[in-house]
Amino acid sequence: MASVGIITNPQSGKDIRRLVALASSFSNHEKVLILRRVLAGLEAAGVEEAWVFNDGDALGAAAVEGFGERRGRAALRARLLSLPLQGDGEDTTRAAALMREKGAACIVVLGGDGTSRAAARGCGSVPLVPLSTGTNNAFPQNWEGTVAGLGAGLFARRPRAFAAQVRRSKRLRIRLGSSVETALIDLAVVRGAYAGARAVWDVRRIESLFLTRCQPGGLGLSAIGASLDPIGPDDPEGLWVMFGPAGSRSGKEVLSPIAPGLVVPAPVLRSRRVGMGEGVVYTAPGERVLAFDGEREHVMSAGERFEATLDRAGPRVVDVPAVLARAAAGGALTRTLGNRKAPGRGLGRQTPLDKRR
Repeated sequence: MASVGIITNPQSGKDIRRLVALASSFSNHEKVLILRRVLAGLEAAGVEEAWVFNDGDALGAAAVEGFGERRGRAALRARLLSLPLQGDGEDTTRAAALMREKGAACIVVLGGDGTSRAAARGCGSVPLVPLSTGTNNAFPQNWEGTVAGLGAGLFARRPRAFAAQVRRSKRLRIRLGSSVETALIDLAVVRGAYAGARAVWDVRRIESLFLTRCQPGGLGLSAIGASLDPIGPDDPEGLWVMFGPAGSRSGKEVLSPIAPGLVVPAPVLRSRRVGMGEGVVYTAPGERVLAFDGEREHVMSAGERFEATLDRAGPRVVDVPAVLARAAAGGALTRTLGNRKAPGRGLGRQTPLDKRR
């Protein structure tokens, strides 16, 4: 049975950048509509089962109920996945782990970089289909929900046929004493002694920044690296950036769009590329806060130390456009007139795509 997991973060797209920048809110109603569109795409692809996370704001429940009412006797069985909720990212991690245990071929994740990071901690080798519903998203993609559902469904029905359309992501592995954290896009060292509002938007307080990728055209802290020394998601390098204090006369100013409507000059002292497997060691000269993928989480004391290493052990990601192109080339999206099966339902054994498995 082809099965797909779906997780949405009801809190994504609602942080403090609505106050300090010009970010718009991503409503829960729109997220429910996206969820329903993902379900429609999965059904068209012939997926039999979808596990939808029953989040704290009941977005998953609303999507499943609305999908069933709209579709009548749907071929897709959309089922709610419930678990005890803590109200933090650990809910996403545990949901992804449970979907993996239930045999999901891939997991669609609605949220920002932090949501994808949380899902990556639980998904294991199950690939993600990350959809952007946050503010500054470098990891999730702006794929339309129906298209994402169709691509995820095609992959779920024939994972081996679409193995080449799945890529392994880079990540940062951060060792803090006896504990280990990870980041998919960036690790920022922020001057200060408290996390406060978790989002990072004031570049004057950033002391150092470690990036796995920094592509022109995006928002967030990775945009600083994109303005300085662009690195793609498949390049075997990352970027370590060191900043000067506000008003510094050393280094250079790098103009970057770090949030919607917020373009600022960042005082960069120096930067260097970091190779795969190479580590960066940092010792806090005073109280500092570590932000993982744009969210402040760990307060460091003076003298505390971490080592961050770039590797290729991040989550696997389904390239939806590449899956759709492969499916089209293999004839998996067409059917002979007179065949009553819908294209998605009749994928299987007669298509050139499946014959090449």
